[in-house]
Amino acid sequence: MKSPLSHSTLASCEQLRPEPRNVGAFACYVVLLAILFPGGLVAVDVSGAKLTVGRIAILILLIPALVRLTKADRHLIASDYLAAITGIWMIGAAAYVGGDGSLSSASAVCLEYVGGYFVARGLLFGAAVSTFIRVLKTFVIIVVFLALADSVTGRLVVHTTLAGIFQSAPLLQADFRADLLRTASTFDHPILFGTFCTLSGAMLMSYEQTFAKRTWWVGVCLLGCILSMSSAPLLSFIIAIVAFAYECLMKNYSSRWSVFWLAVAGGILAIFIIANHPIGWIITHLTLDPVSGYFRLMIWDLALLKIGQEPWTGFAFNPLNNEILDYTVDCVWLQLAIRFGIPMIVLVALTNIAAILPARRNASKVTNDPPHWGFTTALVLTMLTGLTVHYWHFLWIFWALCLGLRASLREASMTEYRMPADEPMPLMAADISLVHARR
Repeated sequence: MKSPLSHSTLASCEQLRPEPRNVGAFACYVVLLAILFPGGLVAVDVSGAKLTVGRIAILILLIPALVRLTKADRHLIASDYLAAITGIWMIGAAAYVGGDGSLSSASAVCLEYVGGYFVARGLLFGAAVSTFIRVLKTFVIIVVFLALADSVTGRLVVHTTLAGIFQSAPLLQADFRADLLRTASTFDHPILFGTFCTLSGAMLMSYEQTFAKRTWWVGVCLLGCILSMSSAPLLSFIIAIVAFAYECLMKNYSSRWSVFWLAVAGGILAIFIIANHPIGWIITHLTLDPVSGYFRLMIWDLALLKIGQEPWTGFAFNPLNNEILDYTVDCVWLQLAIRFGIPMIVLVALTNIAAILPARRNASKVTNDPPHWGFTTALVLTMLTGLTVHYWHFLWIFWALCLGLRASLREASMTEYRMPADEPMPLMAADISLVHARR
């Protein structure tokens, strides 16, 4: 993790690759508009192919994004190749195991993740990174306000309203914990809403440069996370706040993150040494509802047995003949392995690691910036929260967007800063006021 205290890389990135702001803003609004529509709401059904608002947005933007990414002034990086291989494996494994019956579902999941990644890589670059953050703020306010409406009225406002409009059953039934409604806002489940608030909070707390603004956005996102009453997102949010505070306090020590991760590794190692069932200890002790924790522990045991039967290709989208696993698998890593085999876990993990790893830099290259830290933290939290959460629809897309944006920042940091002839000196970190004025 890098220092969240300088805007210099983002500014240099904007100078290095001047993206048309209207194109970037259009892409941001189109792809983030899916936040406002539950994924269960099918906008178009073409011969059995179900297109949600999120999938339609990616289809609209994917070809222009690929064209932009392949231009001479852009550079492919390792995560691009890994993302492409991930998509190929996803489709190939599903076709091999499930045939045509699984191909449609696998294509939809692939479109959301791999397509979302390349949309971010191609169109959300340079100035569009800060545009993405600004547009995200708007949608964060909307969904948290709708979550408050859920809490005040005691019902899922968006879901019940849509059910009334389309004369159908609600896309999501109300869920209560400690006699309090777990709000879902526009999402398909309270835990997905809570996770979205956590990831957004991590990005916004590093992006904002004043204490007042940072406190405001952290407060808004934390409120949404609390209203969802979900253990994993709330725990991840606390981790993000602690990590950010640690970075601010220890910024003058170059080995600060080595010490931090050694401490984390030591704590995890202690759990594995002391506890008879380490994963079970984590799940049952770090959840708001112990019953939910034990249910997830049972899912882990059942899923690992099932994965052991088909470790290479998984079961695609075929029934597993298990009343629990066919109903839910509350772990994105287990779900990926069940559907596409263990290699799928490896490919997804490697893609994220390749995007997160710091690039080699020298004096002629760009330095650190707040989005760099924010997107890195968001990806780490996504992978961590995924141990007890399965992502689908917009959260699956949102993971891909954050991954693509982080990869774009890595591309910028790997590229030589070529100073225009009419520019006497590069923009330095001290010129932050000029960056804000340009915005």
